[in-house]
Parts: sequence; structure tokens; C-alpha cells
Amino acid sequence: MADTDDLDLNVEEAPKPKRGKLWLIIALVIVLGAGVAGGLVFVASGEGEEAAEAAPEPLKAPVYKEIDPPLVVNFQGPSRIRYVQVGMVISSTDKRTLDAVDRHMPVIRNNLIMLLSDKTYEELNSREGKERTRQEVLDNVRQVLFERTGEANIDAVYFTSFVMQ
Repeated sequence: MADTDDLDLNVEEAPKPKRGKLWLIIALVIVLGAGVAGGLVFVASGEGEEAAEAAPEPLKAPVYKEIDPPLVVNFQGPSRIRYVQVGMVISSTDKRTLDAVDRHMPVIRNNLIMLLSDKTYEELNSREGKERTRQEVLDNVRQVLFERTGEANIDAVYFTSFVMQ
């Protein structure tokens, strides 16, 4: 008979799977399944459509129209006649409104020249005076467009240059 020492009885045991990784995979599958199921229920209930309808409309990009050439106006200063050159840009989100500005530019320029020529040096020299004048210009352009077209979709008027002499 063979001696037990001659027999190789070293039997390696099969490696046991690590329980931590197995439970992690099972938990991940359960969480993903629950998320998919919840999403399907949400979409099927129609709540997704209501949320999409309630979302605000994306903002339209503004379009700019330069009043070209800049306005040059004389006005009364403290001791003599002075001049102001004002470059302006009109802003609107409606391209049709800016087309109307082009059509009625002679009236707009006339009214703005009259408005600026009534200003004094003190009014135009301060920041507050320039802001007030800018608001008056905006109101004036809106008024002209409303009288001529029935719409006044002008968002803002910006001074791009302001030179006094």
C-alpha cells in the first residue's frame, strides 16, 4: 500500500467571493431599477408634460440698431453756445420693431435733436442728468413708434458716445 506521505493531499479550497462587492452590485441594481421605475411612473402620469408647460419661455436675444450718424446738437452753456455729439444704440428683442425704427428714423432724429437742444450744460454734464436724458430719449422713441405703428417694443436706448464741447 502506498504510504500516506507519498500522497499529495493538499487540496486547495476554492476562493470565497467577497461579500462586500456582491452586496454593492445588488444594491446598485436595486437603486437603478427603482430610478427607472419612478421615471416611467412620472412620465406616464403626465406630470412631466405639466412641468414642461410651466417652464418659462427662453429669453430672446436682443437686437441692436445704431442711430447713425451720431446726433450733433448745439445747446446753451453757462457763457456760450456749446455742442454735444451723442452716439446711440436702440435695443429690442423684436426685429420688426427695429425695421420700424429705420422707416421712421427722420421723425426720431428730429425729435431727439429737439430734445437734446433744450438741455442745459448742467443737465448734460452730470451722470444723473445723462441717465435722465437717456430715459427721455427712450420714452421719445417709444412714443414715435407707438404713434406710427401702434407698437413700441423698444427695450432700451444706450449712449455709445457722449462728447460735449
